Amino acid sequence: MVKMRANGADSGDDQQAVSLQMDRLWRPVFDKYDANKDGVIECHHFKRILKESAQRPRLQRLIRYAAMAVVPKSQRRSIIRRYLEEYNCMPPPLFLLVISVLEISVFVYYCVDLGQISAIGPVPWKSPLIYDPCKRQEAWRFITYMLIHAGFVHMFFNVLVQLILGIPLEMVHKWWRVGIVYLSGVAAGSLGANISDPYSFLAGASGGVYALISAHLASVVINWGEMEFNWIRLAGLLLFGGTDIGVAIYGRYTDDKENRTSYSAHIAGALAGFLVGINVLRNLRVRRWETILGWVVLVVYILLMGFAIIFNIANKEHYINPENPLQCRIPQTHDPIQGPQ
Repeated sequence: MVKMRANGADSGDDQQAVSLQMDRLWRPVFDKYDANKDGVIECHHFKRILKESAQRPRLQRLIRYAAMAVVPKSQRRSIIRRYLEEYNCMPPPLFLLVISVLEISVFVYYCVDLGQISAIGPVPWKSPLIYDPCKRQEAWRFITYMLIHAGFVHMFFNVLVQLILGIPLEMVHKWWRVGIVYLSGVAAGSLGANISDPYSFLAGASGGVYALISAHLASVVINWGEMEFNWIRLAGLLLFGGTDIGVAIYGRYTDDKENRTSYSAHIAGALAGFLVGINVLRNLRVRRWETILGWVVLVVYILLMGFAIIFNIANKEHYINPENPLQCRIPQTHDPIQGPQ
């Protein structure tokens, strides 16, 4: 903004100020499209400027909607401006969309392969992706179990929730940050369920989904004074997560042995999402206490994950003996899966 002097300043000074201001505003744009630095913008580059200018309002609206979901009101204007300056669509925020497509594709493949589909099946017990308690040495299963789902209801709700919660986070925080939070929840979920239910198969993306839920929760807590509708957001997240976990806990201790489901993957994934999200997700206004909290929760996360990994390696008596054929019986196709639903 150019400030005009009240005492009738020389118009030449005003023109010079305007020229300097315009140069400051347009120089970055000019330099961006002046590819060969010869002081001239070629015609096709100029057309590109016009095209991007026309698309910019739509992008701004999309980012504003994402910011409304995950950013405090006081920070929205700055984060939208910064994101528009940095955003180049390469790579686009497609992490959770790709994960969701993979999960749906794997589910469809096993439906075709096993020749059935239902609300609670099919469960591909022999899949190299599912977590099998008799094959703990195949470490990839601690992550790839997220691609297996026990029925279309299980798959549908996991995909729906992770897209609704994850895409706004990706728009604001970049895909790789959300990817770290999601996968940390998946890994923590399998390790937690592995310790609490050592004889159970494991399937589903609940660990990653609950990591996204707790990442939103961490954002609300840290920015409590600045977040709009903070009590409503907090109550909604706690109600959704608490109800689902409560149902899983109730089923775990009241259902028949063959129907029991693990709830520890939900809790471990949520804890990992909270601990990792505080450090990984963007925080435009960093306070001293938040820096200290970040280091504390990082140490807690490393200690918990380290304990779980060492426990898995060292405490073999806690787990199934893979050489015992009675312990390693593959469930029948109609048997419900014992894992996070």
